[in-house]
Amino acid sequence: MAQSRHPISSNVPNQLHRLGPMKLRGALGLLAAILVIGLVGWMYLSQASEVAGTERRIGELRQQKEGLQRQNDQLTYEIGRLASVDRLEKRARELGYVPVSQARFLVVGNYPAQDRGTSNEATTLVQGDSAKRPTPLAVAGWWKAVADQFEMWTQTDQP
Repeated sequence: MAQSRHPISSNVPNQLHRLGPMKLRGALGLLAAILVIGLVGWMYLSQASEVAGTERRIGELRQQKEGLQRQNDQLTYEIGRLASVDRLEKRARELGYVPVSQARFLVVGNYPAQDRGTSNEATTLVQGDSAKRPTPLAVAGWWKAVADQFEMWTQTDQP
């Protein structure tokens, strides 16, 4: 079998030896630099894709939160509308109820919960001071304030 005089020989160690120690070090240094740059690039791209995915998820959650807030506001409005005094009074009249002009109380003898001051308090509650009673909108507003406070407690300031 005759030896071929091809420029690329199968004797690689001899060719590396002919390059000289300085060229070999330079080639290995260049190879190491390429590997380090590739590794840093890969790490950067993997982190960037993770950040992009997290930002997309945060955006979706914000949209969901806004939708739930709109729905909550709509339900608060519905509660206020359905529990308005005028509507409740109209519905009570449709059902046959009429306003009380004078309240009468039945006193039960030897009842342990009966107290002398109770009948006056009951009369005050029945005749009612409507300014002291909370309106449905006030109750709904109070509930929204409680929900907002809870939401602030659950939020974290972590980046």
